Amino acid sequence: MEPVTQGLLGAAFGQALCGKDLGRRALTWGAFAGMLPDVDVLLNFTGPLGEFQHHRGFTHSIWFGPLLGPLLGWLAWRYTGREPGRLRAWIVLFVVGLLTHPLLDAFTSYGTRLLTPLSEHRFAWDGVAIVDPAYSLILAAGLAIGIRCGLRSPASRTVGWAALALSTAYLGYGTLLNERLEDRVRADLQASGVTGAAEADVRAYPTLLQLFLRRVVVRVGDEVRIGWVSTWRNNGGHWESFRPADDPRIRAARATPEGRLLEWFADGVTVGRVADGRDGGPCVEIDDLRYGFPGRPQDGLWGIRIPLDAAGQPAGPVERFNRPLPLSTGEALRYLFREAFFN
Repeated sequence: MEPVTQGLLGAAFGQALCGKDLGRRALTWGAFAGMLPDVDVLLNFTGPLGEFQHHRGFTHSIWFGPLLGPLLGWLAWRYTGREPGRLRAWIVLFVVGLLTHPLLDAFTSYGTRLLTPLSEHRFAWDGVAIVDPAYSLILAAGLAIGIRCGLRSPASRTVGWAALALSTAYLGYGTLLNERLEDRVRADLQASGVTGAAEADVRAYPTLLQLFLRRVVVRVGDEVRIGWVSTWRNNGGHWESFRPADDPRIRAARATPEGRLLEWFADGVTVGRVADGRDGGPCVEIDDLRYGFPGRPQDGLWGIRIPLDAAGQPAGPVERFNRPLPLSTGEALRYLFREAFFN
């Protein structure tokens, strides 16, 4: 999730767990702990694919909070006056704040390496988008009410736990919507008599700012189908399809270290094509299909471009690209909400 929401979650746990002992400091430092794991974005500048390789790595593992939290808690306790009986509260604040960050990120589609360095598996539960105002507002409302009640009061702690329970249920509901939609699409394929439907690979992904519109990527036989389906209206959705190119140059590009990195990052949900590079020569573009545009099923929001030599082999520096939106930001947002609730 984006940093503001991560800070709200850290502050909410601070309110519920440590508000009685630390007062407003539980919110301030809880928010800091909640955002701190994203310090790894500094590694994005190590190269064009730095974000794919480094973001949501060790600082987003389940070990990071228990390892670093006690030290940060002790430092905070020491430099805030070494108040008797407050050390435990400071340690709990930092351990929990650091731990909630990767767990929340795992509910998005981006993927979080919770077990780094023991495993590089990316956990992505596809419950919510990386920006979801409803989830953030639940936490913000709990904090506002808690402050009004007095952060050291039992009422504030009760409100804090209620906001955390409601927001967690929201995440679970989004994940359940995704699973049900994937099952429904598989059943629809089989009911329609589509060849290979029983073995179809069906993946659903949340879209921005609301819970109900999902982008569905289906691989069935040699065809890729992209659907925009509303779980709010429980309709059939709008579907587009294409057949990916089968070209040895694409296979060679996927076999490069950069190609394998994108395949891992995107959990294999990619498509490749041979295109003209920026210098006029041929290249292979590989798009991440988890995120894309209505009306352009084969285009992702981003991907990598791998130049080819005269023999059709990967050559030259690999670059990341971001595709421009085919419509304005306002039009894109209106489309998402129209498809989710009205069309």
